[in-house]
Amino acid sequence: MREARDPASSAHFKILEWAYFLEERSTSVCIPAISRFSGKAVPVAGIIVFIFLLSASDAWATKKVYSPYVEKGELELEARGSINFDDRHDEDGTQKQKYALGYGVTDRWFTEVYGEVEKEYNDDGEDFDFYFTEVEWENKFQLTDKGQYPVDVGFLLEYAVSAEDKRADKLEWKVLLAKEIGKTKHYANFKFEHGVGGGHANETEGGFAWSSRYRLNEHFEPGFEYHAGLGGLNEGRNFQEQDHQAGPVFYGALGDFHYDLGYLWGVSKAAFDGELKWILEYERSF
Repeated sequence: MREARDPASSAHFKILEWAYFLEERSTSVCIPAISRFSGKAVPVAGIIVFIFLLSASDAWATKKVYSPYVEKGELELEARGSINFDDRHDEDGTQKQKYALGYGVTDRWFTEVYGEVEKEYNDDGEDFDFYFTEVEWENKFQLTDKGQYPVDVGFLLEYAVSAEDKRADKLEWKVLLAKEIGKTKHYANFKFEHGVGGGHANETEGGFAWSSRYRLNEHFEPGFEYHAGLGGLNEGRNFQEQDHQAGPVFYGALGDFHYDLGYLWGVSKAAFDGELKWILEYERSF
C-alpha cells in the first residue's frame, strides 16, 4: 500500500475556483440546449465544472481504443476514467482517471498532455484516497490518408513521468489500425510498454485492444470492445494469467461533445470481474 496522503477534495475545490475565474472573464456564448445538438461554443467554465462532477462520482470508469485519424487545428479537452468491481477487497472500487488537453498541430500530428490520478485503499485498508500518479505526453501520427489503403494506419508514442518515487517512468507506443465497412467501423490497437529509469523491470509488455461499432446516427453508435494485457513478452503467461476483458460500449456525439461509455467483463482470472469505463471529449476546430 502507498503512504496515506491528503485526499483529492482540495483539488476539486481548486477546480471550482478556476471555473469561477474563467466564467467571470468569459465573453462568449451560453451552453446550447442539448435537444438542438448545437455546434456552438461552450464556455470553458461549464466544461470544467462538468468534468469535476464526473470525477467526483464513484460510479464511472475507462479504457480507450484509439483511431489513427488526426484533424489539423482541432482543440480537445478530455476526461476519462474507470472503476473496478472485483471480489478481491483491495481491488474492488479502485479507480483511475485522466484529464487532458490536446491539439492537432498538422494534418498528421496530434499532441496531448494528460494528468492521471488513482483512487485506492489507504494504509488502513478501509478508506479510499485519490493520488496524483503521473503526467503523460502523448503524440499521435496519422501515417496514411483515409481510404488510401485497405486499412488506415497510425502510430502513437507516449512518455509518462511518474509522480511517485517507487514507480518508474514509462515509454509506450501503439500501432493504430482502422477500417470502415458500410455503416460499421472497426479499430485495432497493438500496444507495447517499457519502463524507464530506476526501479523498472527490464521487460517490454504487450497488449491489444479492439473496437467495433455500428453507426445508427451521429448521436448513437452501439458497439463492442475487447482489451488484452499480455504482460511481459518474455514471461510466457498463459491466458488465465493475462488480463482479458470484453463488453458492450456506446459511442456518440452531442454537438461538440463526444462520449464513450461501456462495461467490460473479466474473461480471464487475472482480470477484474467488471470495469465500468467512460470517456468525455470536447472538440473544437480552429
